Amino acid sequence: MAEQYDNIGGRYEQFKNTAPLPIPEQHTFLKLVGDLHGQRVLDLACGAGHYSRLLKQQGANEVLGVDISSKMVSVALEREQERPQGIRFHVADATHLPVLGSFHLVTAVYLLNYARTREELASMCGSAYRNLTEGGRFIAFTMEPSFELTKSSWAKYGFDVRRETLEGERHVVQATFLTDPPADIEYLRWPAATYEWAMEQAGFRQLEWKHFEVPPEAIARFGADFWKEYQEHPLLVVLSGRK
Repeated sequence: MAEQYDNIGGRYEQFKNTAPLPIPEQHTFLKLVGDLHGQRVLDLACGAGHYSRLLKQQGANEVLGVDISSKMVSVALEREQERPQGIRFHVADATHLPVLGSFHLVTAVYLLNYARTREELASMCGSAYRNLTEGGRFIAFTMEPSFELTKSSWAKYGFDVRRETLEGERHVVQATFLTDPPADIEYLRWPAATYEWAMEQAGFRQLEWKHFEVPPEAIARFGADFWKEYQEHPLLVVLSGRK
């Protein structure tokens, strides 16, 4: 994963800022995290810090962003220098993360879908669990387990899922961020039961699945028909739990 995102670099930030796909994602994220005044937040797989900055804007007292890609963390640090918000960024592998603090909320926007084994998936969840206060929340964005490539095309949203290959219990997926130039990526799509097993292995309770919500302004901008495929054949999903 580090090598993939080292190569992508600033194009991922370009995707977040220009493609239609992240609009419902960001809307759903902000709705789920809510008011964070007085809270400490750990943002796993922070990339260039897009959501780390939004977490700070939601009022979090402390935000620590962690990513395995040194290139992505460098971009995040550049953005922090340009517009300081007091966010810290750290290069580390979320699969084997030590205790970095006691956080009220841990977020992971597209981390779990890079676990290559069940054990890695459980370890990622364990990293989040160890860094939470009692009663703290873990919010993870990942790939919808029941997604069917043959029923949909997501290219118009800025992300082209090109091929899926079933290997054991999970699909290995080749996709492309339709940036300029395009950026290829590979990730894993795990069954819902495996995700839930990994969360429970880590100790999480009150597990909950949610699909992304398309905000009214996105419907007004692109039209209801544009989002029909997005809603009827979802590619993305939220899995959350509490310590």
